[in-house]
Amino acid sequence: MTEAFRIERVDTGHVRVAGVLGFAQASSAFGRVGEVLGGNAGDIAVDVSGLQKIDSATLALLLAWAAQAAQRGRNLRLSAVPADLAALAHLCDAESLLGIA
Repeated sequence: MTEAFRIERVDTGHVRVAGVLGFAQASSAFGRVGEVLGGNAGDIAVDVSGLQKIDSATLALLLAWAAQAAQRGRNLRLSAVPADLAALAHLCDAESLLGIA
């Protein structure tokens, strides 16, 4: 069973995203960037281990969030990256934009 997309704040500089985040969810998830970046001024780590579906829309959304963070003078980096997302980011040469080592 698939879960609805959700964003959970772990602490000031750390959020966890989980559930399905594909083409159908990307538009509404983009509007939730404020939940990801929060009110603090520091960098933000996004744990993506709970994502159940990865596609190009997932990558596009994460890149858009990273761009929003950069516009605010912050860095967004992904943690606990699933292999399929890491492969897609590598294919697009986007690892450095998402803080993927």
